Amino acid sequence: MQKEIRMQGDDSNRAERLTMLENTIEAISEGIIITDVDGTIIYYNRALERMDGLSRDEVIGRHLMDVYRVTPETSEHLTVVKTGKPFKELAKIHYTAEGREISLVSSTYPVYMGNKVIGAFSVCRDVTKLKDLLNEKVLLQKQMHGEEGGSGFKNGTRYTFADFVYASREMEKLVRQARKAAKTDCAVLVYGETGTGKEIIVQSIHNASSRRDEPFVGINCAAIPETLLESLLFGTVKGAFTGAVDSVGLIEQAGNGTLFLDEINSMSPSLQAKLLRVLQERTFRRVGGKKEIPVSCRIFSSTNMDPWECIINGTLREDIYYRFAVFTIYIPPLRERPEDIKALINHFIGKYGKIYGQLGVRMDSQLKEAFLHYRWPGNVRELEHIIESCMSMLDPNENLISFEHLPPHVSTRFAKKTVSRPFKRSISGGTLHQILKDYEKQVIEETLARNGGNISRAARELGILRQNLQYRMRRLGIRAEAVR
Repeated sequence: MQKEIRMQGDDSNRAERLTMLENTIEAISEGIIITDVDGTIIYYNRALERMDGLSRDEVIGRHLMDVYRVTPETSEHLTVVKTGKPFKELAKIHYTAEGREISLVSSTYPVYMGNKVIGAFSVCRDVTKLKDLLNEKVLLQKQMHGEEGGSGFKNGTRYTFADFVYASREMEKLVRQARKAAKTDCAVLVYGETGTGKEIIVQSIHNASSRRDEPFVGINCAAIPETLLESLLFGTVKGAFTGAVDSVGLIEQAGNGTLFLDEINSMSPSLQAKLLRVLQERTFRRVGGKKEIPVSCRIFSSTNMDPWECIINGTLREDIYYRFAVFTIYIPPLRERPEDIKALINHFIGKYGKIYGQLGVRMDSQLKEAFLHYRWPGNVRELEHIIESCMSMLDPNENLISFEHLPPHVSTRFAKKTVSRPFKRSISGGTLHQILKDYEKQVIEETLARNGGNISRAARELGILRQNLQYRMRRLGIRAEAVR
C-alpha cells in the first residue's frame, strides 16, 4: 500500500514547504539518506553525518557504491528501486570513518511519483547505547552468579597477563609495572585512548593479585545514566524512590575482590564526591538507607584521556584523582608502538581463523605495510575488528587477506596508489564531472593492462570489490580484452 505525505498549499508555496520539510528532516535524531533511481546520493542529513563520521560534502552527488561497500545485489537502495518493495527494521553493525563501531536499525523505502519509482530513502536509528546497556545488564548478571562463559573465570574475568600480545619495549615495560601493581593492594588508575585495552590490564592485575579468588566487578560509567549508576554502585532500599526494592550494589557485590570503574571521568562531579567519601571513610550507605556498610574491595579506575586534562576541563575532581591514582599506568596508543602491529595481526588472524575455519591465512605484504602506516584511531580494538571483518569476507578457498577484503570505513584510506604516470587529459577542457570520469577511466584501463586484463587482480590492486569494478567498467565502456 502506497503512502503519501501531503501538505496544504499551492505551487506558489512550494519553496516554503520544501524548506519546512528539510528543516524537519535535519532536526530529527534518525539518519536519513535519499538516492535517485540510479543510486546517486541526493540527500544526507546531519544525524547520518554523525553516525557515519562523514560530511555531506563527501557523499552527496556520489554513487552508493563509491561511498559504501555494496554491490548492485547487496545494496538495499538499489534492490528497493528495482523491486519496489521496502526493507523494514534491518539490524546491522556499522563502522564509522573513525573506526567506531555502532549498531543500527534501518528501514529502506521506495519513493513513488504516481506509479513510477523515482528513488529510495533509508531511515537509520543508532541503538548502540541501548545495546551497551543491555550488555552491561547481562554482564552484571553473569558476574553476580559466577557464570562467565567461554574462556572466562568464575571470578568474573576473562584476561590474564598471558593474554597480552606485544613486541615493543613500551608494552614490556608496562606489563612489568602492572605486575608490580598486582603485588600491592593500593588503588590503581589506568589511562589511555579508547580501544587500547584498559580493562585487559586491570583484569590481569586482579588475577595476579592476592584477591584473584574474589569477584571482579566492572562497569562502564560512560554507558550508564547518572541516576541508574548511583543505584547500581551503592544499591537501594525498598521505598527509596518509586519502584525501588532492596538491591545489592556493585560495591557490595565486589566483596573482598575488585571494583573497576571504567571511564570514571564520565561520572558526574556530584557522584564523584559521593564516591570520594566512600574512599575516605571506607563505608557507604545504600540509596535511601541509613545503615553504614563497610567497604572491603580494592578499587580500580580508568580514564580515556590524560587525567590532568580531565582535571583541567572539569570532568575529574582533583581530590578523587589523588585517591585513585596511588598507582598510575599509561597505555600508549597503537600508533606509537608499530612493533606491536605485526604481532597483533598474526594473533588475530590465528584467533579468527579458528573461529571461521580459515587456517593458514596470511596477509598481503602491501596491505601489511599499509597497516603499519595507518593511524589506528580505534587502537587495538579497531585492528581486531578489521581483521575479523577481513576473515569473514574470505572465500573458503582463499588464504590471503588483501585490500579487497577491507571493511568500507578504511578501504579508501588503505587504497594503494597505483597510478604510475600523471593524468593525460588537459584540465582546461570539459566539466569537472567529465574530467573525473576520464581520469577514472584511465586509472582502470592502466590497472587492467598491468594485470593482463584480469578483473579480479585489478580490483584487488585498486582496493575495491570485483563487482564494483565490473560496474564501473560497464559505466565507462571499458572492455577487459581491449586493454590486454
